Amino acid sequence: MRTHYLTVGMTLLLLTGTVVAADTKTQKVHCKGGESFTDGVETNIDTDSDGNSATLAQGAEVCDIGNFVFQEEAEWIHQPTVTTCPAGTTDEYHIDATHGQHRAVATDEKTGDQLFGQIPSGTLCIDFSSYPSLPFPFTASGQTATIGGTGRYAGATGTGSFHTVGSYLQFGLKGGTGAFGGFGQYTFTTDGTLTLPKGGQDKED
Repeated sequence: MRTHYLTVGMTLLLLTGTVVAADTKTQKVHCKGGESFTDGVETNIDTDSDGNSATLAQGAEVCDIGNFVFQEEAEWIHQPTVTTCPAGTTDEYHIDATHGQHRAVATDEKTGDQLFGQIPSGTLCIDFSSYPSLPFPFTASGQTATIGGTGRYAGATGTGSFHTVGSYLQFGLKGGTGAFGGFGQYTFTTDGTLTLPKGGQDKED
C-alpha cells in the first residue's frame, strides 16, 4: 500500500473562552467534540505546491461558552520516517512552520458569530498495518491558535492544545491512477485560553 501522498482531512479548531462584561479578559475553558472527514475530494488548495490539495472536514463541539458547528481545511504532510508517533504507527504526518497548514471557521449555534482558528503545530499518527482490513486507527495532538472572528469574537486571540482519537471507516485506491479516497471519524478534546476584546461585547461586523 502506498501512503506517501496521503493527506488526511482530520483537523480541529480550539474554541475556548468566556463572554464577560466591559474589560478584556482571558479565561481557561474546556471543549469536546466530534467530526467526520472525506479524503480524495479535490479542493485545489495546495499551498506548498506538492501536488496534494488540502482536505475538508466538518463537525460540532460543546464548549463552556456554548455549542458550535465548524468546517476546516488542512494539509498534513507525510514524513519519511516515524520519529514522534508511538510504537505501532505506520505513517506520521506533521503541520508546523515549514510543513502543511490549517484553517478553520466555527459558528456559534446561538448567535451565528464566528471564530477563526488554525493548528500551527501538530502530529498525526496513523496505523495502516491491518490494510486492507478496516478500520485504520489514528491519533493526533498539537497546538491551536485563535486568529480572530466576527461579532462578539472580532479580534479574538488565544492558544491551546488538542488531543484526538479516530479511525478510517472506509478507504480505497482508484486503480492505475494513484488517486485515493477515505471516509472516517474522530472525537477530540481541547484545553486553552481565549481573549476577547472588551469582554466579547457584541460588535457590528
